[in-house]
Amino acid sequence: MRKTLVMGLGGAGMNIASRVKQELGCDVLAVNTNAETLANSSFDQRLQIGISTCEGKPAQSVHRGQLAAEESLEDLRYSIRGADRLILLAGLGGGTATGAAPVIIDLALELGSKVTLVATLPFEFEKPQRAAAQEALTKLEKKNIELVLHDHAKAMQPGKALTDYYNQASADIAADVEKLLAK
Repeated sequence: MRKTLVMGLGGAGMNIASRVKQELGCDVLAVNTNAETLANSSFDQRLQIGISTCEGKPAQSVHRGQLAAEESLEDLRYSIRGADRLILLAGLGGGTATGAAPVIIDLALELGSKVTLVATLPFEFEKPQRAAAQEALTKLEKKNIELVLHDHAKAMQPGKALTDYYNQASADIAADVEKLLAK
């Protein structure tokens, strides 16, 4: 039985989870609608959700991300059951994670898991994604979970290359997950 399940959800969540896995050496379950991204990943544990809803492609909307998780509820239940704690890694603002995270969180809580969502929020210039992330965050804040947020808009420094920023953000998130795992 696992005590803690670390799950990378969606494209950004899988990118974050890759860094966490590389730095901490912990097992991670990668969950995505995108079959190609999952197949090309280095994760040993993978779960494609929304096979009918998304047909192996990115969710591309919050609604389709939610439908994908609902379609795959029994597979998710099987993956989460037995975990005392779920650390969910996600980038809010896109489709898969923003739509699926609330469904997965509700399921984990129903199964008795303590949930921590470690999530990134989009940059200011990503206006539609930022609005979707803020709307999701408002709903997520009402759930009985711990939130660890990394706001790209607040952390970005003028003149800093995006790749440098993403590398630093990934390192910071890995450090947060290490602290969570030590609890």
